[in-house]
Amino acid sequence: MKKAKVKIPAKINLTLDVFEKKDGYHEIKSLVASVSVFDEITVRLRSDGKITLKEKGIKSGCSAEKNNAVKAACEYFKEFGGRGADIILNKKIPVGGGMGGSSADIAGTLKALNLLYGEQNDIKGLADKIGSDAGYMLCGGFAVISGRGEKVSKVKCEDRFYLLIIKGEGQISAKDCYEKFDETGRGSTECTEKATEYLKNGKEEFFDVIKNDLYIPATAFAPYLKEEISELKKSGAKAALMTGSGSCVYGIFADKKEREVAYLALKKTYKERLIKANTL
Repeated sequence: MKKAKVKIPAKINLTLDVFEKKDGYHEIKSLVASVSVFDEITVRLRSDGKITLKEKGIKSGCSAEKNNAVKAACEYFKEFGGRGADIILNKKIPVGGGMGGSSADIAGTLKALNLLYGEQNDIKGLADKIGSDAGYMLCGGFAVISGRGEKVSKVKCEDRFYLLIIKGEGQISAKDCYEKFDETGRGSTECTEKATEYLKNGKEEFFDVIKNDLYIPATAFAPYLKEEISELKKSGAKAALMTGSGSCVYGIFADKKEREVAYLALKKTYKERLIKANTL
C-alpha cells in the first residue's frame, strides 16, 4: 500500500467541567460526541524523508511546519521510523471553533501512517503527546474525556442527536479563554457525571444539566455567542451550548423534522455559517 485515506469526524462537548491548573494545565472532565462533519486526510509515502502538505477546503491559516498533520507525521517518524510522506488535508471542520479540527488532523495522519506501514503501533500515546484530545479522536463516539483530555472512557448511547451548528465569526484563542476562566472563576457545579448517567438512561433531565464552563469566559471575546445561543433556543432547540473554548455553538433538536424547520428559519440570518449535522 502506497496511499491511505482516512476520514475523522469532528466532536462537540456536551458538557465541559474545568478545574484548577495542575502542572501548568487545566484538568477537565467532558462528555463528548462525534458529529457528521469530517476532515479527510490522504497520506502517500515518499522515499526521500521529506514531508509535504497540500490543503483543500478550509485553510488552516498556518505554515506547513506548524500544521498539526505535519507535526504528527514528524513525531510518527521519530517514534517508529519512516521515509517521508505527502499529506493532502481536505478540511471541513471549522478552524478554531472548538470542534477538534486540529486533533482530527493529528489522529487522521497517525491512522493513515499506521495503515501504510502495516504496523499496529501504539499511536494513542503519541496522539495524546501531540494534542490534548487527539487520542480520543482516534476512536470517537460518545465518551467522557478527563485529565488533559487523554483519559477516555467510552459511553454507550443508542440515541442520535440532530444538530444545528453555527460556525463562529472568528477564532477564539483557547489560551486566552482559559486565562479569562482563571480570572472569573468557575461559578457552576460539576455536571459531567450526572449528565452521563442521564444520557445512558435516556432521561430528559440530560438537557437541563449540560453546560460548558468556558462559555462565560468566551463571551468576553465573542459577545455574539449569547445571541446565537438564544436564537437556537428560540428556534426550538432542546438545549444550546458552545463547544470547547468556542467559537462554534450548537443546538440539539428532538428529531430531524424539528431540526429542518429551525434550519429554514435560521438560514437567512446565518447563511453558510449554519451547518446541519448529527451525532454518530
